[in-house]
Amino acid sequence: MTDHIIIGGGVIGLTLAYSLACQNESVLVLERETCGQGTSRAAAGMLATDIELRDELHALAARSRRLYPLLARRLERETGIDCGYLEQPFLLKRDGQEYLFPSAGQIDPRRMTNALMCALHARGVSIEEQVDVTRLEESDDVVKIESNTGIWTGRTVTVAAGRGSQAILATAGISIATYGVKGECLAVRLAGRPLSSILFNDSVYLVPKADGRILIGATELPHDETVGVSVAGVTSLLHAAVRLYPPIRDAVIEEVWSGVRPQTISGLPYIGVASSSRRIFLATGHHRHGILLAPATAEVLANTLRLIQKEEVR
Repeated sequence: MTDHIIIGGGVIGLTLAYSLACQNESVLVLERETCGQGTSRAAAGMLATDIELRDELHALAARSRRLYPLLARRLERETGIDCGYLEQPFLLKRDGQEYLFPSAGQIDPRRMTNALMCALHARGVSIEEQVDVTRLEESDDVVKIESNTGIWTGRTVTVAAGRGSQAILATAGISIATYGVKGECLAVRLAGRPLSSILFNDSVYLVPKADGRILIGATELPHDETVGVSVAGVTSLLHAAVRLYPPIRDAVIEEVWSGVRPQTISGLPYIGVASSSRRIFLATGHHRHGILLAPATAEVLANTLRLIQKEEVR
């Protein structure tokens, strides 16, 4: 039996697993497909400014921003992988006004998930991929997980499976309300005209990465969970990007992709113990701010899970 089982191998699930592993907790990660290849891979990695967030998320976001450079440095020391953490100017254009933030952080989600995976493997954390969880069953002492590949038991289970969380929790009689919001993005490269600031308005954002790419995103398609990128989506993003930053018309397209972000009815994520449960926890519904809120979400949950473990050891 494992102390803590995490269902979902995106940035949030992996960061929680790492937080627990750093405290020598026993951890198992179960992922339906391949870790880091879902919504986390599709994200641009901006650590959004408070003006983009609901008031209720400001404190959590501020904590995450403080944790990010520490986490990135620690992962690089342990794995040798640069997570792409940068601090750059951030220009936000909204309602005819411009807001310039001298320094805003960003991370490369693909590098970060790779670093987290390497760090977890080095710490002996088991990661099982291609696991489709079919049922959760909670008792007084454990939670049993049934899947297409086997059965596991854990003292606690945290569901951090994005849009898939709702169906998994429903097998234990736990109801949450989320819906998918598809986002389409592309990466371009602009020779000889580096962009040194993140640019953001109501239609598009441009995020320059350390490797020279500029990420352009993202469409917002509520209740669309299809795979693929539409011509209409890419066209609208490129037109908006050229209006925001005209030199982008000379860029070369390198990649296009999409992802489905889990949004809640309230607009606030689910973080903490599930209603009517003692051992099943939630970390889902972060929508566009999953990357931003991952370290603080992991910290809150890891502290709570460790307390449960300590109390039971006594």
